[in-house]
Amino acid sequence: MNNKGVSLIFVILVLMVMSILSVAIFTLFTSNMVQAKQQQDSIRAHYIAISGVEVTIGALMQSNRSLLTNYFDKAISEYPVDPLTDSIELDNGHADIVVSGFVENDERWVMITSTGVLEGSAVSKVIIMKFRVEYPEVQQWE
Repeated sequence: MNNKGVSLIFVILVLMVMSILSVAIFTLFTSNMVQAKQQQDSIRAHYIAISGVEVTIGALMQSNRSLLTNYFDKAISEYPVDPLTDSIELDNGHADIVVSGFVENDERWVMITSTGVLEGSAVSKVIIMKFRVEYPEVQQWE
């Protein structure tokens, strides 16, 4: 019997199995890294959008609510008011803001829509916050 030929085939089979396992582990590791990066970018875009809402509510409330009072606190018959738009540059992206007013159940509401866009990435997140003009401290986040 020639055992040398059988040993060579066995070694080749073991090397093939090890190669397949190595490629599978590398592929799994790479896909997990890509998924983690996408999740991190999504979270960063989410916080950029929240920052956009916070900066906007601060701008509406400054100077004793002057912008909120002058623009959105109109008679219901004057609604809808034209939306205000702006873009806020942040360290790692920007937030595109739309502030609009609407009437629901004879109450005046303001809705702030903020789209957070992460710089250098195609990831964006949208945050919507609304409140009644009379009570801007009570906010509904979506």
